[in-house]
Amino acid sequence: MCGITVVANLACRSSESRAKDAATNGLINGHNANSDSKKRKLTNGVSNHNGFQNWTVDEAISKIDSSLDAITHRGPDSHGTWVSDDGNVGLGSCRLEINGLGPGGQQPFSSRDGTIHAVVNGELYDHHRIRNDMQKLSGYKFQGGSDSEIVMALYEYYGVSFLSHLRGEFALCVYDANKQLLLAARDRSGIKPLFWTIHDGRLLLASEAKALLPFGWRPQWDVRSIIDKGWLTEERTIFKGLRKVSASGVETLESYKRSVLETRSEEEMIEGVRSRMLDAVRVRLQADVPVGVHLSGGIDSAVIAGMAKYLLDKGEVKLGSGGSHHLRCLGIGFEKSSGFDESNVAQNTANFLGVDFQKAHMDEAAFAANFEEAVWFDEQPHFDLGFVGKHVLSKLTRDRGLKTVISGQGSDEIFGGYDVYLQDYLREKDRAWPENDLSDFKRLDKLQECETAIAGDFATWTGHDGTKIPPRLSTSIPAFAHAMTFPHLFLAPWATTHFGTLIPQITMIENISVRIRHLMATKWHPLHSAQYVWNKTALPNLLLTNLSDRTEMSHSIEGRVPFLDHHLIEYVNALPPSMKIRYDPETDQLTEKWILRQASRPFISEELYTRKKHPYSAPSLYPIGGPMHRLMQKLVTKENVEALGFVDWERTEGLMERAFGEQDQVALRSTFGVAQWVVLGQRFGIPKAELGSC
Repeated sequence: MCGITVVANLACRSSESRAKDAATNGLINGHNANSDSKKRKLTNGVSNHNGFQNWTVDEAISKIDSSLDAITHRGPDSHGTWVSDDGNVGLGSCRLEINGLGPGGQQPFSSRDGTIHAVVNGELYDHHRIRNDMQKLSGYKFQGGSDSEIVMALYEYYGVSFLSHLRGEFALCVYDANKQLLLAARDRSGIKPLFWTIHDGRLLLASEAKALLPFGWRPQWDVRSIIDKGWLTEERTIFKGLRKVSASGVETLESYKRSVLETRSEEEMIEGVRSRMLDAVRVRLQADVPVGVHLSGGIDSAVIAGMAKYLLDKGEVKLGSGGSHHLRCLGIGFEKSSGFDESNVAQNTANFLGVDFQKAHMDEAAFAANFEEAVWFDEQPHFDLGFVGKHVLSKLTRDRGLKTVISGQGSDEIFGGYDVYLQDYLREKDRAWPENDLSDFKRLDKLQECETAIAGDFATWTGHDGTKIPPRLSTSIPAFAHAMTFPHLFLAPWATTHFGTLIPQITMIENISVRIRHLMATKWHPLHSAQYVWNKTALPNLLLTNLSDRTEMSHSIEGRVPFLDHHLIEYVNALPPSMKIRYDPETDQLTEKWILRQASRPFISEELYTRKKHPYSAPSLYPIGGPMHRLMQKLVTKENVEALGFVDWERTEGLMERAFGEQDQVALRSTFGVAQWVVLGQRFGIPKAELGSC
């Protein structure tokens, strides 16, 4: 696990010249490999009168080091750099030691002939088997025990197709001097971040936006992306010209089966899910440091903890190099009076399993004290204060001596756990499992019931001009995702006038390829279409950012997510919709995540097996005069709001009275949204967005 930084000149020289210069070993981990390399200049192929700054190799190293310092929270254990002899390419890594402790796992990695170099952020599983395979196939000699080093061996043997052999959560860059190739990639689900931009003729890549500041990059608001939610639905971010490297899981995301008759039995499919879940947990318990579990009041984290305890009791795994069998669970507790606290359920689960449970107590003062820091680490807004709670939970985790945790993130996405999925399930008959107890009459009746229950922002979106979308393309997800973000009504009038009609739902749908839309319209069940849209957009761009990687890494914690293991995802995607959502004629109710409940039953309590989903969310009402009210008064001022440029003060100034005086939850979330923009603008030093600048 680490933070990574990469810089490459976009110089226009002959390939022969570039290959000759770049093939030398240059600087490895900051040590000079060629004494005259300090004299070489880092140029961008553009004449100096254009104002581009030239760097010596030492200057390049200094900038990379400063970049790593900005994200040292991602890897406080060691820093390393490599810069090519001509200074045209540089890689940096700040390391959080999890596997292969010691200098053998130091990054960047370099091949023995000095032509291939790599930096890897994340965790790669099953690396012991891959090591053995590569030693037999190619005779590759590993320098240490780090899981990340398998990237070098696999790339040397398979070339760019090596990515299909990786299993885990990762973001990486490989530089091949002979081919003059710089390859950047992320894991299949987009769990680990990687951003890129071009500045002063150089390609810059980094794990977080703040790591780009030492290179002279200065962020500007991308107002179009903010309005049409491009930062939520695609590769754009809230910053102009800064983009995310795309996740690499095309095959995984598209592994839904066509609506054909299922031939497997229920028990066979339940066992298929259970065995893959156990394997996903097993490999994520393996580390050279102790591993804990983030435990909430839901079935997702409970089954992870239950399976971990089961595997430890059987002796199939040990925690850390010391071989501990002692499992520690940690969670968040809110004020009991808020109605959002589930820590008692988490404690019951811990008691049932016989494991330790510690919680970070989040009262209003704790939310106020940690709000601004959590926003700075997240680098984008979130509609709910749950991210502040996760930020504090990560601090508790670190304070208790843990570097690695497993969480239940991703379960709702692959098993159909959100309420809005119910109407997508009901929209069409499940032809893959026709023997279910849901008649067409009852299905349509339930669909109407669900549509009525979540009317408004979460209702099915049928087109901004009132036109009807074909049923298989009309999912609830675009409207649901839009409702989770900052509303348009507070935007400055010039922004909406300048950019015209920008509708987030259309942005989300148009981000889906024509080929996939054809599958959605003709082959996939509407539930699977909705899951595809969600897993391609809000999951990587919002939830895995604000509630996973950023909040965990803010305190140097590596998060592992078994539910997003690609072997499990591909198996679950191919299950009939009625295995995920099941109608019970006795109760006349729909049960979400049905097959997960069946697969989990041996490892969880009856309380969790029968409990309906309660989404993780922070308290959403706070009194006048309290810590949150005082913090918002400090942040959401006329001066601060007008400094943003894209938010209108006249439309915003009444928010706090409605939020705190009238206890309006929508107004409160909007107030928090404006405050987050203010914090980001101030911390990043972003200039006011104005017509012509964005």
